[in-house]
Amino acid sequence: MLANKTLADKAITVRVDGVTKAQAEKMLDEMGINMTTYIASSLKALIRERRIPFSLVTQDYLADQAILAKLAEAEREIADPNTVLLDHDEVFGPIRERFGYEI
Repeated sequence: MLANKTLADKAITVRVDGVTKAQAEKMLDEMGINMTTYIASSLKALIRERRIPFSLVTQDYLADQAILAKLAEAEREIADPNTVLLDHDEVFGPIRERFGYEI
């Protein structure tokens, strides 16, 4: 492996939509680093770990995982003897009274 000092820095041009860039810069700024540092760190992690250092998944997968997490949370709450469960009328009665329709 070549030492870092033997190679001159090289520029990389990346195109990304303006909203993504602005959101990323805001988050990185909150973390105290800039985009160059983040990208360089990500590339070094790629080389070091010999893999992409984060998971690439579809939005559907993420949605499924969120649903599964909410279901698991609901199951824990239901199993908890201290949880107070409400019946249909207690939950939807105020909505029915306010908006005048059945749910």
